[in-house]
Amino acid sequence: MPKEKKRIVDAILVGDKVIIKDDFEGAQSIHDKGCFGEFIEKDLELSLYEGLFLLEKGRIRVLDGRGKEVSYRTYMARAKKHDFRFFTRYSVYRDIRKRGYITKAALKYGADFSVYPRGKNPKTAHSKWLLFAVSADECFDWRKFAAMNRVAHSVRKRLLIGIVDAMSDVTYYEVRWVRP
Repeated sequence: MPKEKKRIVDAILVGDKVIIKDDFEGAQSIHDKGCFGEFIEKDLELSLYEGLFLLEKGRIRVLDGRGKEVSYRTYMARAKKHDFRFFTRYSVYRDIRKRGYITKAALKYGADFSVYPRGKNPKTAHSKWLLFAVSADECFDWRKFAAMNRVAHSVRKRLLIGIVDAMSDVTYYEVRWVRP
């Protein structure tokens, strides 16, 4: 049986969101095949991380408010205006998604992302990890580390730290509380 060709869906870059408007079928397909974004009425709102990931995968074409296609360079520049750590966070987001995990924003926990077990839908399952993205050259003290761990523990999640090196490779460290 021939493989179904994926249709490229147009999306609009608006502030810190990428929105698929006026194409409910395309939006539904993207949402259903990877739990991307959240529906606001019939529009699918994607985070900047989700938008760039889908752009790189060839699933969406990103346009500005006038209908002009947004280049990769322009997208990155606009994303960095909203988040100066965008590249580090996106490197971790892209890597964990490529590994087959569903990832959502975890701002309410003070983390970068919440990560769901493979094959689990965020609408029906709880996340397993709180993920913090860190650049290899970034320093933080033990208080910040303890705060990360405390937050994860208090919401019954495991702490996952994704460290991005100079080559954009990501190494993960899982931290758990242990009772002696």
